[in-house]
Amino acid sequence: MNNSDNQPWDNPRWVTSRHNFAPEIAIPPRPVKLHDLTLRDGEESADLAFTTADKIRIAEKLARLGIKRTEIFLTVPGWEEVIRAFMARDLGMDLWVTWQPGRVEKALDLGTRHVMVWHHIGDDFQKHVFGTNRTEFLDKTLAEIRAAKAAGCTVNLFMPESTRGDLDNIMAVAKAAEAEGADAVTVVDSQGIARPAAIAFLVGKLKAETKMEVEVHCHNDFGLAVANVLGGYEGGADVLQVSVNGIGYRAGNAAMETVAAALAMVYGAETGVDLTRLPDICREVAEISGIPNGYYSPIVGEGAFRYEQWRSIRAFEDAGERRQGFPFEPEVVGRSPELVIGKWSDTGAVIQKLADYALTATSNQLSRILKRSQRAGTARHRPLEDHEFLVIAEEEGAVDKA
Repeated sequence: MNNSDNQPWDNPRWVTSRHNFAPEIAIPPRPVKLHDLTLRDGEESADLAFTTADKIRIAEKLARLGIKRTEIFLTVPGWEEVIRAFMARDLGMDLWVTWQPGRVEKALDLGTRHVMVWHHIGDDFQKHVFGTNRTEFLDKTLAEIRAAKAAGCTVNLFMPESTRGDLDNIMAVAKAAEAEGADAVTVVDSQGIARPAAIAFLVGKLKAETKMEVEVHCHNDFGLAVANVLGGYEGGADVLQVSVNGIGYRAGNAAMETVAAALAMVYGAETGVDLTRLPDICREVAEISGIPNGYYSPIVGEGAFRYEQWRSIRAFEDAGERRQGFPFEPEVVGRSPELVIGKWSDTGAVIQKLADYALTATSNQLSRILKRSQRAGTARHRPLEDHEFLVIAEEEGAVDKA
């Protein structure tokens, strides 16, 4: 007999563990929002390049699924066309972009009003990658928040390296951002190195000491992304960032389909997602992306150690802190990082790939090689093979190192 009114684990369509709802550990069910990363962090996957049509096709599916928020990068070619196409449709979804001076102004002109202001909270990242310190870096972040608020935007303080950051500094930065008008703050497990209790702890601290909405964004390098996002829910998070099929950088992100189902059946939480539509969008994204199941498996998955960007890794290598550039050095598990050049690559990736072939190029040549490679990767719907990259490099004047 079903007694779901009093026994939330006992539903006409499922029976989960009654112990989930034991008074000693129960999490009172509450609505929670899902923020889609498929079109942003998903495209950071080294083997994936969406076209504008792909992104709109997926966005329309997300809207039918019940998702109210999605996001794109302004660093991937074609972002203006994506925003135009998105805004031309009445999808009932907020489109989030990164606050990137020089590009975000155009995004605002096209109608976006939801922005992520990034603040890499880790001291090592600030020192070795950006060559700055806490005070200078925070001043820059707060200036961007002020500019975003002046432009009428909803602002999310997005904090990469949160799980490597100092707690006092995390809280100080969050409070300073809130004082400037930030509306939300995101705990980011950039390298997938935390456990659920740690995410819940950080979320709980931010909920207790600020009035902002708190979000969580978790990577999957130890296979914990789903568990960590759910840990964020247990800690009180208002928004959980997820991607269809878990697509994302390296070993991927928290899989939307798994998180949505677990929230409904294991926690009794309302997300607004139509679970019956999950297989349809998962098939659609797999078809469009060409990414097979298992690609993002931690440790042994094909994508787990593939990279399109190299600037920060090179900075850490030069500082004698290579380990900081990875969740763990790939060689620990018998792997090697694999650099590919494509739509999301940076100049550091081009320099490294040229060095792999004992080539060098001037600053202007590097810029042209990067732009052509990004466009070619987008057009091919995949990263470039090395021989394809080398053709571009040589046509733009790269030469053998002396």
